[in-house]
Amino acid sequence: MVIKLFLEFFKIGAFTFGGGQAMLPIMQRELVINLNWISMQNFLHFVSIAEVTPGPIAINMATFIGYETQGITGAIFSTAGVVAPSFIIILLIAMAATKFRENRVYQAFMSGVRPVLPALLVNAVYLIVAEGFKGIAPFVLAAVTFFVFARWRKINPVFLLIIAGIAGILFL
Repeated sequence: MVIKLFLEFFKIGAFTFGGGQAMLPIMQRELVINLNWISMQNFLHFVSIAEVTPGPIAINMATFIGYETQGITGAIFSTAGVVAPSFIIILLIAMAATKFRENRVYQAFMSGVRPVLPALLVNAVYLIVAEGFKGIAPFVLAAVTFFVFARWRKINPVFLLIIAGIAGILFL
């Protein structure tokens, strides 16, 4: 099973562009729906915890899901799986960096990938809102947080998460 964890997270890491947030809908589809390794409720809990835990969300999610399914060994293999593709790709790009920047095929590929990233992020937000928001209070909290962050961009997002967590404890 730990080899399956490694391979699944390797696949997710290898075929997702745009960082950890872009991986969420793919993780949800593969791990919750297709493989049924964790429940949607647990997935949403892991997303929440991964957001407030220091470090990249993809690594945190892989670690939490691996631990949930196979304990510490699963956490290690899942984390290694999600990190390995990026490590390999960065290593290869670093070895040929000057050639890639001028390569028309690479530039065309990136021009095709970039417009898809916002759609993946919107899908991730939709999945979280559809499953995780019960009642009007979470919408109000999300809207207030969004407008505060949009208005005062210099506010540390960690500070907003802490305040939102406290508000959740007090009001939700």
